[in-house]
Amino acid sequence: MSSRLLLRVVLTAALMVSAAQAQMIRPPAFMGGIPGMSQFQAIQMQRQQARTLLYREALEELRKNPAAADVPECPVGQSPKGGQCLARPEPAAVVPAPTPVAAPAPAPAPVTAAVSSPAPAVQAPAAVAAVPQAAPAPASVRRRFAVLVGNNAYATPIPSLETPIADVSKIADVLQTRFGFETQIVKDAGKAKIIEALNTIAAEAKPEDAVLLMYAGHGYLMDDIKMGYWIPVDASVKTAQGWISNSDISKLLAAIRARQLILVSDSCYSGSLTKEQKVAQGREMKPEEILKQRSVLVFSSGADEPVSDEGKEGHSIFAWNLIKTLQSTGSLTPGAKIWSAVSKDVSKEYPQQPQYGAVVSAGHIEGGDFLFQLPK
Repeated sequence: MSSRLLLRVVLTAALMVSAAQAQMIRPPAFMGGIPGMSQFQAIQMQRQQARTLLYREALEELRKNPAAADVPECPVGQSPKGGQCLARPEPAAVVPAPTPVAAPAPAPAPVTAAVSSPAPAVQAPAAVAAVPQAAPAPASVRRRFAVLVGNNAYATPIPSLETPIADVSKIADVLQTRFGFETQIVKDAGKAKIIEALNTIAAEAKPEDAVLLMYAGHGYLMDDIKMGYWIPVDASVKTAQGWISNSDISKLLAAIRARQLILVSDSCYSGSLTKEQKVAQGREMKPEEILKQRSVLVFSSGADEPVSDEGKEGHSIFAWNLIKTLQSTGSLTPGAKIWSAVSKDVSKEYPQQPQYGAVVSAGHIEGGDFLFQLPK
């Protein structure tokens, strides 16, 4: 081997070791306060380069087999037990054809939607059943459920995180004490535990309920296929079998029957979940009209970029602003307004842009939103 080739091999090996070590040792929170934009971007770029190198074997597996992380749906008629399969959506109700009449009344003018509909950037999972809408929906929420997953303790060489458990614990407290949610906190969860928690709420929630889900932990986006993933605490860097794909997340959302459904995702590259349909600020529907239809929203801490785990008062910058907004919001606030306030405050200090979008593949009806409402 020539001396020049040997030097190249040594330098490449040194770079790989350095990147892996960068992932294994988490830097402390910013002691001098929040860094400037250019400094923060440089830090995040270094972390992303190290992360891509660390996951290279799992990523190569996904390039060869994009379904490597997918979980099968549970057999028809079988209740999901544990997290080995995905709960199935209920089949759409069969609505009888209306009886013809001699002089039908003219159809009412359509309500102006507050949603724009660009072509979806993330492929929607196939054969997702619509949520039944046969029975008249009440103009109020029966019960409010919240399931919040916070992952800190990752197995080496995936670096641990500092804020997710504190984030979901505080948000759960605000949801329970201020909005009347029945909350469940799932700490340091592996793939099966996360899927089991979502399967359980799918079995328990009724159409007239409101469900808020939250995931705080590691995530990854494959640029070439534009598919995002959650990285549970038992995930491996050598295989993607322990990862959770956006495709499966959409299927789990479809299986939850609640008409009011929102997923809050505080992880790197979580914005890919919001791209099926963007929600725009515009004319709002009346709350009683929103509650009659299916609304499935995703509120992410960023777009297609790494997001910060450091922030304020022991919380990520996204969670800190979300907590403050939920603590001060009015008696009835659409999720789009919560997102607008949080996004504005986050982007003032960090180069990340929280996103808000609808998941049409999980049954979202255009014009809907998630309502944060104080109990009467």
